[in-house]
Amino acid sequence: MKGIPFLLLVISLLTARPVFGQTHNPASLQASTNQETPHFSLQQILTRIETNNPGLQQFALKTKSSFALGEASRAWMAPSIGLGMSEFPYGSVSKINNGMMPRKMLMLRLQQMFPNFSKQKAEQKYEQSFANQNKDDRGTMKNRLFAQAKMAYYDAFIAQKKLSVIEEQEKKLQLLIQVAEGRLAYNKASLPNIYKARAKLSDLQSMQIKLHSTSKQSIAILNSLMNRPVNAALSIDTSNHFQKGQINILQVDSAYVLKNRTDILHTDDAIHTLNLKQKMIAQTSKPTFGITLDNMRMPGFENNGMYTFSVMATMSIPIAPWFSKGYKSKVNAMDYQIQAMQKIKENQIITALGNIQKDWLNLQSAKKDLKIFKEEVLPAYAKTYQSYLNAFSENTGDIYETLSAWDDLTMKRMEYYDKLGGLLNIKIMLETEMQNTK
Repeated sequence: MKGIPFLLLVISLLTARPVFGQTHNPASLQASTNQETPHFSLQQILTRIETNNPGLQQFALKTKSSFALGEASRAWMAPSIGLGMSEFPYGSVSKINNGMMPRKMLMLRLQQMFPNFSKQKAEQKYEQSFANQNKDDRGTMKNRLFAQAKMAYYDAFIAQKKLSVIEEQEKKLQLLIQVAEGRLAYNKASLPNIYKARAKLSDLQSMQIKLHSTSKQSIAILNSLMNRPVNAALSIDTSNHFQKGQINILQVDSAYVLKNRTDILHTDDAIHTLNLKQKMIAQTSKPTFGITLDNMRMPGFENNGMYTFSVMATMSIPIAPWFSKGYKSKVNAMDYQIQAMQKIKENQIITALGNIQKDWLNLQSAKKDLKIFKEEVLPAYAKTYQSYLNAFSENTGDIYETLSAWDDLTMKRMEYYDKLGGLLNIKIMLETEMQNTK
């Protein structure tokens, strides 16, 4: 009869194998009692973010605003109208005006200034050029939101894997405690070691609480990014398929960065906008024209008065020194701003290339470390635990050594997923630097 508990222990523990990185069934991170929990892959979440996130939707409206401002720049100045009195000739009766009595006239004036069409066209191009910057800003925000979503997704993934480890290790520990309690009556186990084992169960429960909280926090982040209610139920795919993708940086150079990094494209488009603004300011050197029509009525003549009119064309003189120095100084200032933006772009390219190289090297190091840990470290701890377990089942070992081996194996299995989480975070950083949002 005494061998039955040990036989059950051996059968239960030997059939429970550690699982590292294998595919599990999709696990729900937030229970739904009334309906089936919707399941999302990482790609589906990213697609939802691109479609539904209000932060990304703003840029389409900003682009429409830019084109509307471009149309507004083609408007003419409003006409002006004036009403007043005119006197001819000036002064009182005198020899100078041959005794003619001065007469007062009611005058109506209409005036219209014509726009500088070249300047209007330049201003329209300038306003509409902001559409490209809006597109770049959208790409930059999309890259940032995708990075946040991946981090939350991988945090939830790691939490689920750790919960699976805890569940497996908890079953093993409970069986060890049951067998030790059975041996206690025969003085084959010590009570302090049993208490220590029960404390380990409490430690596992504490870890489960923290991991469930991490899962819920990650789900709340994903829901908010997809513009869903933050408390909505959601489950993720806990398979490791996203680890299989390889990132190649051999093609990454300054041309690649300039083409794919929208924050750098924004700087390039900002330079283009400054060039258009400079051209718009330069159009101020061209004159503008206008026309003025005056209509006057002088009372006291036959047919209730005499009507006179005058038509005058006007032209501005922008070449006047006191005016021209203004727009010339602005054009020169734009030159300096453009040169400064060029330096900013060069610095962005250099910084991006350095960060990409650093993250790629860090990723290769993390992959090698994880491979060694998975293929050498974990199997060694699993064999150590198995050896102590075999000795315990044959009454040649005690629960203290077996419990220590169980504890070491549990911590190493958890450490494996810590390392995996670190590797995935490095991968996110590299993809973000490369702006790999496809």
